[in-house]
Amino acid sequence: MRVTYLKNLILLMIFVFSSLLISQQKLKTEANADIVEYTNREGLPTTNLTNGIQTKDGFIWISSVEGTYRFNGYEFEEVGTDIGLPTMQNMYYDSTKNVMYFASPAKFITFDGKEFKVYTENEGYKINGLSGQFITLVKADSKGRIWIGSATPFVDKKNNGGLTKFENGKFTVYDSKNYPLDNATNFIETPYGDLIFNSTGRNTQTREGSYVALFKNGVFKRIDESAGITLQNARMYPEKNVTAIDRDGNTWLACSGVDLSNRSKLSSGVLMYDGNKFHQFTEFMNQVKRDQFPIQLYYSSKINKLFMTTFTPGGELFNGNNKSVLEFENGKWKVSNILKEINAIRDLKTDRVINDFIYSGVFFLKANKYLPERLILQSTAQNQSSKYPAQIFSYSDNKWKKFDSFETGPVTEINEGLVFRTSRGIGIYYPNYSKMLTSKDGLLVTQSGIVTPYTDYSGLVWLSYSYTDLPAYALTANTGINVWDGKKLRTITEKDGLASNITFKVFQDSKKRVWITTSKGLTMVREIKNSEGEQIFKTNSVPNQNGKPYNTSDVLETKNGDIYAWENYVRPADANLIEADYYLGKFDGEKFVKLNSPFSDDDNNKKYQLFDLKEDNEGRLWFFGLFSDNIKDITSIQSKIMLYDGKSWTKPPTSWNVPSEQLHYVGNLKNGMYFLTVGGFYVFNGNNFVNLSDSVNANADFRILKGASVAGTQTEIQAGGNLYIRLRNRGLVIFDGTNLKFYTKKDGLLSTNLSNPVIDEIRGEVYFSSPSGAIKINGNKFQTFLHDESVASGGPYISAMDGFGNMVEFYNGVGLYINKSEEKSYPLLISSVSIADKLNYYNLPTELPYSENSFIFNYAALNYKDPKQTTYEHFLEGFDKGWSKANNLTFAEYQNLPSGNYTFRVRGITSNGEKTNEESYSFTINPPFWLTWWAYGIYIIGFVGMLGGIRKYELERRKENENKKFLQLENERKTKELDEARQLQLSMLPKSLPSIPHLDIAVFMKTATEVGGDYYDFHVHMDGALTVILGDATGHGMMSGMMVSIMKSLFMSDRTNKELKPFFENANEAIKDMQLGRLMMALTCVQISNNKIITTNAGMPPLFIYRKNSQTIEEVVINNMPLGSMKGIVYDIKEIKIERGDTLLLMSDGFAELRNENNEIYGYKRARNSFEESAKKEPEEIITHLREEARSWTNDKEPDDDVTFVVIKVK
Repeated sequence: MRVTYLKNLILLMIFVFSSLLISQQKLKTEANADIVEYTNREGLPTTNLTNGIQTKDGFIWISSVEGTYRFNGYEFEEVGTDIGLPTMQNMYYDSTKNVMYFASPAKFITFDGKEFKVYTENEGYKINGLSGQFITLVKADSKGRIWIGSATPFVDKKNNGGLTKFENGKFTVYDSKNYPLDNATNFIETPYGDLIFNSTGRNTQTREGSYVALFKNGVFKRIDESAGITLQNARMYPEKNVTAIDRDGNTWLACSGVDLSNRSKLSSGVLMYDGNKFHQFTEFMNQVKRDQFPIQLYYSSKINKLFMTTFTPGGELFNGNNKSVLEFENGKWKVSNILKEINAIRDLKTDRVINDFIYSGVFFLKANKYLPERLILQSTAQNQSSKYPAQIFSYSDNKWKKFDSFETGPVTEINEGLVFRTSRGIGIYYPNYSKMLTSKDGLLVTQSGIVTPYTDYSGLVWLSYSYTDLPAYALTANTGINVWDGKKLRTITEKDGLASNITFKVFQDSKKRVWITTSKGLTMVREIKNSEGEQIFKTNSVPNQNGKPYNTSDVLETKNGDIYAWENYVRPADANLIEADYYLGKFDGEKFVKLNSPFSDDDNNKKYQLFDLKEDNEGRLWFFGLFSDNIKDITSIQSKIMLYDGKSWTKPPTSWNVPSEQLHYVGNLKNGMYFLTVGGFYVFNGNNFVNLSDSVNANADFRILKGASVAGTQTEIQAGGNLYIRLRNRGLVIFDGTNLKFYTKKDGLLSTNLSNPVIDEIRGEVYFSSPSGAIKINGNKFQTFLHDESVASGGPYISAMDGFGNMVEFYNGVGLYINKSEEKSYPLLISSVSIADKLNYYNLPTELPYSENSFIFNYAALNYKDPKQTTYEHFLEGFDKGWSKANNLTFAEYQNLPSGNYTFRVRGITSNGEKTNEESYSFTINPPFWLTWWAYGIYIIGFVGMLGGIRKYELERRKENENKKFLQLENERKTKELDEARQLQLSMLPKSLPSIPHLDIAVFMKTATEVGGDYYDFHVHMDGALTVILGDATGHGMMSGMMVSIMKSLFMSDRTNKELKPFFENANEAIKDMQLGRLMMALTCVQISNNKIITTNAGMPPLFIYRKNSQTIEEVVINNMPLGSMKGIVYDIKEIKIERGDTLLLMSDGFAELRNENNEIYGYKRARNSFEESAKKEPEEIITHLREEARSWTNDKEPDDDVTFVVIKVK
């Protein structure tokens, strides 16, 4: 029983007051603050933490009994493996000097941001204690001395731990002669400069012998019965969380005593040090229950009171009369009225009283940058009787009021939040600045059709609730209009001068006039600011020429400043939809003058009419009309067009070749107006319509637009000189008039299910909504705003952004969510660089040999709240032609870079829309020694000397010299041929591996002494499928290089075709027709798409598949002849299902045909077994294992044939 009580206490203390830290799960607190949680599932390597800090560069470091790690928001990195840094158990960070101190029982390390220094017993570092001890303390005092303490858990033995001091680069190791405690777990520094150390005692389970010691004037003194003190098990907390020193300079400690299940009154109480001597207080123990004991002393300077709190292992029910908080008054401890004043605990969201809250202990925490001073009623995960998280109260207006409720109190402050321990790992607390606006905040509509937001030049967002662009979604709402001004939601209705409460689109013209279209005409609004900087709206309803109401739903400003307004949907009244008549008018400066319909009387009499007005590059107005008596036909009938030059109407000339189908306007660029039809894409270039549907050029393949969404879809999505065309559930096309690019999720697109586009023409931005959240697009740059399920279920219905950087998201049936953004830029750092499979974290090398030419650059913007919403671009100067596409990947890989000078650059945009700094790393890859300038100098000198020698030798023995010269030239020719063959072979290989989100790929090739003909290649299809080939040309030297070149050409010319069977058969016929004799190409191919592969094999080794679920190796054998062996071969294809965790191995025969010193062949059975031994590992590790097997078998002898592996793991 005593052990159970003790464990509860230990766990609670670790939960709340350890200085801790630790990719990512978002939670909401009761007060709607955000908690980002990192657990083992997200890669947290340990939950048994001892400390955590954030360094000035922004990295978070955590230490534990298991080791020390650095965290960048994405992964926990083992930095400094070569010096044993990951084995360190505790640490301390001096932020003023920017120096870190790490300790384990065997080693002490310092790091100043540039250099690591390691101290072992050879350098004087040692700490006394037992085998199995761990570091409990690394901490500095005010004099800069670093104290390292240790203890051994769960033992009953004296001197089970030790204490060591590090000062001015030297160590002082204390033992039982000069340190009077059995171990050291913490210390507190008094206002007088004295240090008070505590310990867990001789028995680290029951805390027997857990006295304190005073360090004064360089000498330790044990504070026990000899000093009149019987108290043990003193509690000390980080000074950043708890103040235990009162206004008179007295230092107070709560002593919980020993043997907690049978509390000793002699060892429990309060210890006070006044600078001269210690005093103990125990009389109050009669006021509390037998199972309560002191746990914390806290002085509140705000209240000017000293408090003591208690802990109850079994927990107690809160009723307001609890005696868990005491206060010191007139030299005595008495029960405080705090809990009685709180009286009842209420849920902040429902105001419901929580009658069954059970808590274990009470704690105070100091105010910090993000939270006020707090009182915490703690319930832990270990206390199974409590179903509520900790209840947190703050002091304001002379009262303790409910502040929030979440699992535990914060302990460590970082740049943008507070870090605390959770039952599953580490949480980071972020104050909530966002809010959901509902009807009580002035929102006119919470359940609507398609809301139409418009962000004006001032950054105000206008929200209109009637919509008629697409008849299927048409709805009129008699509500008025909302305006979000960045601070609050405002309303404009008929009472404020609005022509009608049924409003449609809003538009701000070049003169900054805001036009609101309504069912009874247009209202013009001018925005002015009062003396306090608040926007004031001056409304003016613009009359029609006859003074009667007129219905409008859209407005257009021409290039010369003319304003036109029209009704886009003429219809009879229907449910939730009022009647609307034809209207088109032009503003003459005071009123709108109606323009009669230019269409035929037959069209004008149709029951349903849809209109749109656009201006082309010549200044002509295009008036589009659709007419039908049946609403169902209006989406398929042919478009009719009339042209207006400002004076008269004309029909388009016959020479224009207007398509005789329904035209869906997309946008107008410098080179023409663009339209979609069902299965077609057209441009009007100023002279005629051109069908681009089947056009292909170097910059655009328009055939993909045959799958564009048109029916019942908004197609006019243009901003910033780009057209945005949705391919339903496939992706998004962006076209700038020249370049057409198709984007999917692998290119950074949040979702392929994009809905309800909102165009911000002023800022050149487009917003889409999706079930996953919102996406903002500027040009071809994507910024994602992931949906927060704690706000509402499902993603936002409509999304826009105000001029202040806040997302404005309408959740149908819930309200308007203002997602406040922070104007904060997060530091972007290159966290590590892997060079030739070796990780480098600090002091990156700037000059490298030619053999170290494969790189993986890892980087991160240190945003721990929304790391996955950061998008990155990278650029390797000296290799890349420009910046990469923006994506969420945090690494870039380059293989086999040639010698030269390079600079790797990376930049990003974080979740709040702020650009990061640009980080760079410059390095040089030196050429091989035989290509250096001094090598060429030696060649020249040697050549000149050789000529002199040859000349002399020629005069003496001419005939013999000629023979030798001939042999030398022949040898040089063969050497050159082999070198050219090798270079040709290598030039055929891809320069980088494809980046597929659900696949991990690794490749290795070892070329033979006599050049072989191995070749591999990749192609990523537009639908995301990946085709991989691996081949081996027969023969050696230049002939095999020629065959590789032929194979590369055949693959590149047919790479977009996903059909493997015709490719193999056509390639076989083509190679055979070349009449190359016995020269052939063995080739295997795997095509990976979703959860299946399609594969075939032409004379290559079998494909091996490791099945994760069954942990077995599947051998895929397809007996086809090599390409070019004979004509008329029918190649068999296999389709195989794959699952997450499965691993594929493709290899050439060079591995299985390796020979050892006894001329014994390695064989395919050993190859399979070797793969099986390492198949559970990551692809790079599998390849490392296979390489080691090859080296071991051949005793490092160079292979006679190329050895190539391609390993692919399904994530």
